[in-house]
Amino acid sequence: MESLDFDDYQRLGWQPAPQTRRFVCGWCGRSVVGQVGLFRHDQWLDANSLSFGAMHERVRDIRVCPDCGGATTFVRDEQYPRPLLGDGLNAQDKSDDVKLIVALYDEARMGLSQGASSCAVLMFRKLLMHIAVEQGAQPNLRFVEYVDYIKTQGVVGTPMHPLVDRIRADGNEENHEIVRATREKAEDLLMLVTLLIRSVYFAI
Repeated sequence: MESLDFDDYQRLGWQPAPQTRRFVCGWCGRSVVGQVGLFRHDQWLDANSLSFGAMHERVRDIRVCPDCGGATTFVRDEQYPRPLLGDGLNAQDKSDDVKLIVALYDEARMGLSQGASSCAVLMFRKLLMHIAVEQGAQPNLRFVEYVDYIKTQGVVGTPMHPLVDRIRADGNEENHEIVRATREKAEDLLMLVTLLIRSVYFAI
């Protein structure tokens, strides 16, 4: 495949970024000032709109992180990938099962950063199963039995039972209903899951 030079990018409407842009990198999580990047301003007519011939505009801005080299795309004010939410948990000194739980937690965080809210909510549900098994539950139980195990075997204290139930209920809705999780719901559940994992594995 023939490589492109900058003239090819210009023919596609891309120009060097006109000014610096401060942002939190969605790859490394650092607050940076991006100088290297490409900028494109799209305009098109929509013949199907209620206002015939309405002009649409979209600004695309791609910036390269000066720290990690990852590319972040801005479409209007939306950023992809978004900065990672939740806590960066270090499981280096934990068992392999706990490392897996933290890896799945990070996978859900990355899904959220890419706008995959439903995927993240389903992963939060899956995390309840992994936590129960790591804490001694038998594999291949029904999902509700994993949740009951967490609550009845002292994995978490009684004040945290509503938190576990909330993760279960919202995860079940996403798994069994014809719905799509909102970004707000997924971010809210992430806070609850972060609290759950911290209380079980990283409590001081």
